Amino acid sequence: MKRIAGTGALFIGVALSLLPGAARSEMAAADIVFLDGAVYTLDAARRWASAVAVRDGRIVYVGTDAEARQFVAPRTRVIDLDGRMLLPAFQDSHAHASLVPNTANELNLDGLRDREAIFARIREFAAAHPQRSWIVGVGWDEAAFLPGGRPTRQMLDAIVADRPVFLVNNSRHQAWVNSIALDTAGVTRATPNPKNGEIVREASGEPSGNLQETAMELVASKVPPRTLAERAEDILSALRQMNAQGITAMVEAAADPATIAAYESLLESGRLTTRVRLCQRFDPSNVDDEAQIRRFVDARTRISRRGRDGSLDADCVKIVLDGGYGSRSVALLKPYAIPGLGTGTLFVEPARLNALVTKLDALGFQVHVHAIGDRTVRAALDAVQNARQANPGRRRPHTLAHLSLVDGADAPRFRQLNVMPNMTPIWSRPDPWQTVFAVEMFGRERADTSYRTRSLAEDGAELVWGSDWPVTGVETLAGIETAVTHRYPGGRDPNGREDRAWNPEQRLSLDRALAAYTATSAALLGDGARRGSIEVGKDADLVVLGRNLFDTPPAEIHAVPVELTLRQGRVLWSTATAETRPKL
Repeated sequence: MKRIAGTGALFIGVALSLLPGAARSEMAAADIVFLDGAVYTLDAARRWASAVAVRDGRIVYVGTDAEARQFVAPRTRVIDLDGRMLLPAFQDSHAHASLVPNTANELNLDGLRDREAIFARIREFAAAHPQRSWIVGVGWDEAAFLPGGRPTRQMLDAIVADRPVFLVNNSRHQAWVNSIALDTAGVTRATPNPKNGEIVREASGEPSGNLQETAMELVASKVPPRTLAERAEDILSALRQMNAQGITAMVEAAADPATIAAYESLLESGRLTTRVRLCQRFDPSNVDDEAQIRRFVDARTRISRRGRDGSLDADCVKIVLDGGYGSRSVALLKPYAIPGLGTGTLFVEPARLNALVTKLDALGFQVHVHAIGDRTVRAALDAVQNARQANPGRRRPHTLAHLSLVDGADAPRFRQLNVMPNMTPIWSRPDPWQTVFAVEMFGRERADTSYRTRSLAEDGAELVWGSDWPVTGVETLAGIETAVTHRYPGGRDPNGREDRAWNPEQRLSLDRALAAYTATSAALLGDGARRGSIEVGKDADLVVLGRNLFDTPPAEIHAVPVELTLRQGRVLWSTATAETRPKL
């Protein structure tokens, strides 16, 4: 089979000419046969092959072109890879598809790093949606508001003065609101800071329009909620974008009851084609932990009864244990470099955390902890260690997400306790988060030794990748490139200047970077026996890339196209047919 001349697309078709004589029986025939490819299997027994056959959603053959031809019959679709790469499909192990803005009804500020460009987009959106009672949006970048990184209500008042505005930043740890929004929520100079949150104030004591962490909810609670149907459609739109990146499985990293209901709606309607684990969000401000746990159990039981081929489960609980860079709410072993900030605060006290993790572990839940600071990491590992001792028969992997700072003494504990580091590869680059904010908060020495991806991997931890989308981009190939180079994709910063590798001793090899998106990520969900590598008997969760990554210069990996994404043999994305969604 030949590539269609000049199209750059895969040719998918019936290949009668490949039959070696009489037609093969329909019993032995494959539904799909891939030939002439760079098949990187992630299987230790056979790293490379050139051909794969798929039948009934499962892989039935991995090996050579010559032997794969025995699976071709008149009904078989043959895909001539012509040297392109075939990989196990990717898994995003920490994302927030439910928070991805649907531009039909929400302002999207992602990717804008200039404040004037941010102001212009807000103004345009407000003018284009005069009927909306609130202007709601996400994605503004603190780097556009240096040196403080905290925009004010006066800035928004000058743009939108006729209705409330609520805009969450790209890290989702602070919000920017106008004066009408503060008035609507009743937030004044007399309003106290909520626990684990801050109403940033002007010198006069008046609210500045910047809300940190739990203080965001003071205004968010007044925003008109989306309907169940709107939530489901927004999630589906995000999942389709993930499919286009070769992703067939993901972890929804902080699912509240409304988000869970939206996923259940997609499951019931047969529209959920992506494998999803819901991490139900624990609320530290709710003091009734037993009631929260009962709610977690009820949701897990309800979803498991619905079945649907294991596409959805709620076997995970998310605990946000500290905050983020912009809100300066990271918990540290040593004080901040900024005088007066101390060492930060854990959002859940250690005794409560230990009891919670032990109970969740005993109930068979996977615990997923947001942990940025090194004190947070240690507290989370201590809680898992306590659970392992209390529940000696339980060894289900738990996971800590983000891991900006990990003390060297704690690195081996990930392997010892079967805790998977869940990290965002694209953060390991010389962007303002690392070169400005981290240096300001932690000092140069700590900032330059953060994100210890290679150290953790070499200590034996099973590393998995999570994009944290929409906090950052979801592009898998950009993440793989950055993991390998520790530079901006293409080696140039947003201003077009050539950059230098940041923290280069923590760069990973390409094979390790790929494993974190495939084999180990499948193991995180307990799916290692079904997917994550290309082996006979496993689900045909596969992705075709336009080039062999091992033959691609590292700075060009981000530009390699995803040409085909399959889940259980079903096309979720294909450039060949311009099909951006499955036919249901």
